[in-house]
Amino acid sequence: MVKLIIFDLDGTIIDSELASLQAILDCTKEWGVKVSKEEASVVVGQKWDVAFDLLFQNHKMPLSKEEASTRIVARFKEIVRTDLTIVPGVVEAIGSFSASFRLALVSGSHRDDVLWALRKLDVERHFELIYGAEDYTHSKPSPDGYLKALRALSLAPADALVFEDSVAGLASAEAAGIPSVAITCTNHFGHDQSKALICIEDFRGIDAAWVQKRFPTKR
Repeated sequence: MVKLIIFDLDGTIIDSELASLQAILDCTKEWGVKVSKEEASVVVGQKWDVAFDLLFQNHKMPLSKEEASTRIVARFKEIVRTDLTIVPGVVEAIGSFSASFRLALVSGSHRDDVLWALRKLDVERHFELIYGAEDYTHSKPSPDGYLKALRALSLAPADALVFEDSVAGLASAEAAGIPSVAITCTNHFGHDQSKALICIEDFRGIDAAWVQKRFPTKR
């Protein structure tokens, strides 16, 4: 029986994956570093620190990792906060879910960015637990964030359902033993979403009754 629904943020509630990509490409181009769109897209869905580790492993940057990361994140925030794109139907779905399930969020984004987005959409009040990148040790695809959320709420993997979009996020849910639903409208890079139990385009038509119908109480 589903008691808890866990959301990712980027690519699940807000369509920010292209903004992450653009921030990386804009900054590295400015620094004279050639990073392909395909290479940059690989880090989407990871914590920023993991993304920066991968970039610095593959490229010689003309500035420190700390300075590079600060500038890329600042560029990302500028893009997102100038033109926030919301996954269709997600605000209504969160409202419907909150009447029947406990809600949590586990994101690889920094906590202040997570809270900004949730407050912008006026949905923060619906979430019992919110984790940003600072709140758990190992980035997705590690199950750390999801398992920590379950422990904090005294629930088992079988009690939960995850909404995700990225390869890393779906692998994280699977490793935690939690079934997942993949959002396809934000899968701009054609990433493999086969680890999801169900794929949906977006949240239009998705509500508490939809979850209860597809994940009925076991008797």
